[in-house]
Amino acid sequence: MKNFKRVLLLLPILFLAFSCQDDMEDVVDDGDDDNNDDNSINIVAMMVDNSGASAYFVSSISGNEDLTALNEDNSPWELTVGTRYELTVTGASTHPFALRDGDNNILLSMNDVDGSFESDSDVDFQTSGTSFNFTLTQELADELNNYVCTIHSGMTGSISIN
Repeated sequence: MKNFKRVLLLLPILFLAFSCQDDMEDVVDDGDDDNNDDNSINIVAMMVDNSGASAYFVSSISGNEDLTALNEDNSPWELTVGTRYELTVTGASTHPFALRDGDNNILLSMNDVDGSFESDSDVDFQTSGTSFNFTLTQELADELNNYVCTIHSGMTGSISIN
C-alpha cells in the first residue's frame, strides 16, 4: 500500500515533466513553433601546415564546411559568418599565423603583434602554442581579406566570405 501511494504521488510530477518537454525544445523563441532550432555554434577544425618558408597549405578539415582545397599551397579560403574556426598551425613558432584586412593591417595574430579584433568578445580569439581559434563575426568578415605568415610574406592566401 505504501508503494502504491508513492506511485500516485509521482504521477502528477511525471505528467508535468513530460508536458513541459515540448516547450524546452524551442529554447530560443524565434517566432516559430517547429522545435527545429539549432542554437549551437558551427565548429570547423583545420590543420594548417607549411611548405618551408614559401607557403601554407591545409592538410585536413573537420566539420561541415569545405572551405578550401586540401594540400594546395596558399589556397584561397571561403569562410562563413557565425562559424568558430579552430586552426592548428604546425611550425607556428617559425611561421606565426595572422589574418589581415585589405590594407594588410593585422586583425588577429599568433605573435606579439596586437590585431584589431583580438579583444572583441564576440570573436573570442584564443591562441596558444599551435592553436589559433576565432569566431567569424560579421564585423570581422567585413574587414577580412587574407591570411599570412608574419615572418615570411610569401606565405599568404586570399579569404572570401560565403
